[in-house]
Amino acid sequence: MNDQQMFDRNLNIFARIAIWLFKALVYCPLIFTSFYIVFSFMKEETSSLMGLGLVILVSFILYFIVYFLKGVIICLKGNNRILWMLPFIICVAFTCILPVYIVLDPIGNLVKSSSHSQTEHSTIKWIFSIAFGVYVYFRYDFLTNIAPSIAFPAYQAGIDFTTTILKHSYRVKAQKSNESI
Repeated sequence: MNDQQMFDRNLNIFARIAIWLFKALVYCPLIFTSFYIVFSFMKEETSSLMGLGLVILVSFILYFIVYFLKGVIICLKGNNRILWMLPFIICVAFTCILPVYIVLDPIGNLVKSSSHSQTEHSTIKWIFSIAFGVYVYFRYDFLTNIAPSIAFPAYQAGIDFTTTILKHSYRVKAQKSNESI
C-alpha cells in the first residue's frame, strides 16, 4: 500500500467518524435522556458494556416514542384538530433546543479564536447555533407526513392510535422515506 492509498484510507475513516459524531450531536437529546434514565436505575456492580447497551436500547425506544408522537401530530393536524400543537411543542422542545445549547459554546469559542478582534461575536454564534437547531428540526420534520424506515412502525402506530381515539376522523396514510434513520 503506497502513501496515497494509506492517506485516502485514513481520511475516509476520519470522515466516517466525523459523520457519526455529527449524528450523535443531532440525536444528543435522546442519548442524554437515555443515559440519565439508565444510570439512575443501574447499580454500581453493573458492567459498563451492559450500561452502554442499555443506553443504546433506551435511545432507540425514545426515538420510537418521538416518531409515535410525530404520527399523533400528523393525524391530529390532518383532521384539523388544534390539539396537534401540544405534542408538536413537546417534540420540538425535546429534540431541537438542547442541541442548540450544546453547540453554542463550542461555536462561540471557534468564532472567538478565528477572529483577530476581542469582541464577543455573540450574534454570529447564535446564528450558527440556531441554524444547527433548524437543521435538527428538518431531520425530524414534524409537520411532514414521512418517517424513516426504522421508525415507520412507531410512526404508523401513532397515526393508528390517534385515528381510533378521534371520532369522525380522516384516515391519514403514513409514508415511509428511503432513509434508514
